[in-house]
Amino acid sequence: MRKTLFGLTCAIVALPLTYLAFIVFGALEHGYRWSEMDWDADGKTTLSEFLAAADVGKREAISGLKGCIEYYAYKDGMPVRIDCPMGSARPKTH
Repeated sequence: MRKTLFGLTCAIVALPLTYLAFIVFGALEHGYRWSEMDWDADGKTTLSEFLAAADVGKREAISGLKGCIEYYAYKDGMPVRIDCPMGSARPKTH
């Protein structure tokens, strides 16, 4: 009985930890710098912003914004933020 209870407890604990490991791996897989993951542009990257990086892609901005990078949500393709070099026509968005 004790072994069964121990095995069940381990399984219950392992499932959420495995899910969290997949999210962390997804966030690390994109190779964003810590500063790039500041999705709300408040100057600091929180743990929740780091974990949100697993669901955010990166591409060159469409519509003629030369040198701009667009970060977009995988779920709907909508922009999360657009980063442009200094002197570019478009500022960061949220």
